Amino acid sequence: MAAELAPPSFFESSLPVRAHVHPALNSRYSRTMPKFTHHVFICNNHRLPDDPKVSCNADGSGELQQAFKKALAVRGLSRTIRSNKAGCLDQCEHGPTVVVYPEAVWYGNVTPADVDEIVESHLVGGKPLERLVIADACLNTARCEHKPRRN
Repeated sequence: MAAELAPPSFFESSLPVRAHVHPALNSRYSRTMPKFTHHVFICNNHRLPDDPKVSCNADGSGELQQAFKKALAVRGLSRTIRSNKAGCLDQCEHGPTVVVYPEAVWYGNVTPADVDEIVESHLVGGKPLERLVIADACLNTARCEHKPRRN
């Protein structure tokens, strides 16, 4: 005898039904939240004080990621824009770093004071915040003028 399921809550019944799921599986358990429009990855890497590379999360508090979460929540954007902690994004010379997808816009030297401006300009307004954008010539290349030179 199958267990009886409680009727779906208002929230569950308002979620879209996934059309690509077999009808037999399209129950309240296969309904999902709307897809995120953006993913914001915030480097949360913490290095030891004597490490020669910059630590994006020097004090280990995760303050920058928390600032993004708060800024998104205040604007009611948490269900459509995801703020994620990331390990090292390998852009240490530009740290703290943030990357926004799907546009693949990289930001460098970001502080909690910059978060509201990034959210309003880029995530709400669709216009990357140019003053913090890392130049394409500096991403994943040894030619970056900001990368420390080894003797």
